Amino acid sequence: MKKIFTLVAGALLICSGVSAQKKWTDKVVNGKMEGEMPAYTTLEEMQTGGVLNEGATWNSFWSHEFPLNEIGEEQYQGTATIVEDALIPGNHCARVIARSEAIADSCENKTAADGKLASWDCQFFIFATEPIAQGKLVRLTMKVRADKAGKAETQAHWTPGDYNHYQLFGNVDVTTEWQTFVSDEVIVSADQCKEGDGKFFQSVAFNLSTDVEGNVFYFDDIKLEVKDDNPGGGGESGAWINFIRKGINSEDKIGDFTTFTGRNGATNKDEKAEIVNDPLDGQPALKVSTIAWNEFKALTDSLGNDSLDSEGNVVYDKFYVVDGDTILGTGYGSFDDWRTQFFVAVKHKFKTGQKYRFKMSARATAPVTLDTQVHTTPGAYIHWSFVGSLDLTEDWQDFEFGYDEENPSTIAQEANGGQTIAFNCNKNKDTAVDIYFRFEELSFEEGVVTDNERVLDSAPITLPVPANGEDDVQGEIDLNSALSILEADFGDFTEGKNVKIKSVKVEQEEGEDPEEIEYFKDVDLSAGAPLDARGFAKDGYDDAIILELDDDSSDGKLLLNISNSGVTMEEGKSIETQFVFEKNFWRYLFNVSFVDAKDYAGVNEVKTSDAKANTLYDLMGRQLTKAAKGLYIMNGKKVLVK
Repeated sequence: MKKIFTLVAGALLICSGVSAQKKWTDKVVNGKMEGEMPAYTTLEEMQTGGVLNEGATWNSFWSHEFPLNEIGEEQYQGTATIVEDALIPGNHCARVIARSEAIADSCENKTAADGKLASWDCQFFIFATEPIAQGKLVRLTMKVRADKAGKAETQAHWTPGDYNHYQLFGNVDVTTEWQTFVSDEVIVSADQCKEGDGKFFQSVAFNLSTDVEGNVFYFDDIKLEVKDDNPGGGGESGAWINFIRKGINSEDKIGDFTTFTGRNGATNKDEKAEIVNDPLDGQPALKVSTIAWNEFKALTDSLGNDSLDSEGNVVYDKFYVVDGDTILGTGYGSFDDWRTQFFVAVKHKFKTGQKYRFKMSARATAPVTLDTQVHTTPGAYIHWSFVGSLDLTEDWQDFEFGYDEENPSTIAQEANGGQTIAFNCNKNKDTAVDIYFRFEELSFEEGVVTDNERVLDSAPITLPVPANGEDDVQGEIDLNSALSILEADFGDFTEGKNVKIKSVKVEQEEGEDPEEIEYFKDVDLSAGAPLDARGFAKDGYDDAIILELDDDSSDGKLLLNISNSGVTMEEGKSIETQFVFEKNFWRYLFNVSFVDAKDYAGVNEVKTSDAKANTLYDLMGRQLTKAAKGLYIMNGKKVLVK
């Protein structure tokens, strides 16, 4: 096939009205833990000492019950110690000893919560080089291990010990092996800050007393980074991106909607939401069934009377579910409004002050009120109200929020970081109620939606590359899954457009270390898209792998003619890149491995240049040190972690 090579400038993707090329700046000095730590005897000295003015310091305390200047062997643990790493000779790290509850009791200065050892009895601090303002985008990266498996909680402080908020980067799970922790990118909220000339925080506190038996923690390669921009501040207005998209109109969307009830202690008694044809109008709807008092066994006192709570309500066993004459499960609890909850989980992370639009319709088989909450993941509660309470009747009603331009709906600061709307369905406790939902929109402006939040799904693919100067080879990208998820037509991509390739460029400001910036570059496969030896899109065709769309592409499969002009392919190695196919803001991502054409037939044996066997990656291609439940990529294949 004849090749027509046209120079493609490749405009940089401007993500959500905020430049994707803005730089992250590290606010930590000596995060690699080399040299000695400064020793301070007072808080004032910690805040004003000469070393501190140049960077960060790291301290840990037995207890906040005693001022820093009242130092005693039993009261103050002292600064964290830099030690040689026992696992990696020659490497240095910070060691912090979290005492046991028994030692704390013997010292008679235990920091307690409800009589037990408080997790903040021992704290390890990052004190940033300068205050970090509300609305800034921050992230934490570090290596961490401990003498035994455990966790560290993270808090926002002003200066070390001057507490602002109980949550900053969530919990850090720790094992006995070094793990790299990379936090979510967090928009600093008002409640994480201290009032002053503005609103700021400057310290990250790690609560280490999470094990009553004590533990020893080790930290290394710490970075606390701040992005120049504030994507939560609105950015440039743009189109509204709907994270519910078509709601319940297709079966594959059911994964966005789940429920749990008090029945989850009884096998097969947890009724999930289901798509049904509503008996009222025959149209598709999501149905959620609540539970009632009489489905639970009432607890009784010694006289056989119903047990009552402090408000005079009958107390029911939350797990004893009556199935005919059989009682299943164990455990006790009251019967709350949230005994049945219905969740709408989305990929977007809420940010303080964001404008949003929310539209849904609902009805119930009996009048009922639904309260709305904000959770991170389903069941992980953070705020009591999203859009307040909704009064449902037997007839369908439409509910809309955020469409009034003069009085728009915005995300409350308490909902910062949420990704899930929870509906408390069990206000009606006398009888079970069927509730029907139809969702149309939960959208945010393009200016506050980040790149990874637009990716709907991902898949691995391998393509062959001929040796330098040899004849073209042909590779294939099966787009059928992507077309289904993107709800796109094959014609949207047969001209070789609406395709981006993930690339990296290096920026360096005077006096600072170089920074690698990831971005997506537009390519035109019909004109021939050149890649360099790193898999990055480039403008010239020398020293490049060149991809050109074949006109015979059909049946949802793109055929690519692949040539090689100056790139050396190492035997048994691959070149990694990412293709992104885009339709109406939404993206499907292919993690692509280019291999020597001679190795292509044995692709399962190919080893990548920088990926390790059995290493987990998320669907954005980022390496993970551990995985929660979900879908990941390992060894070029999708893996479901249950």
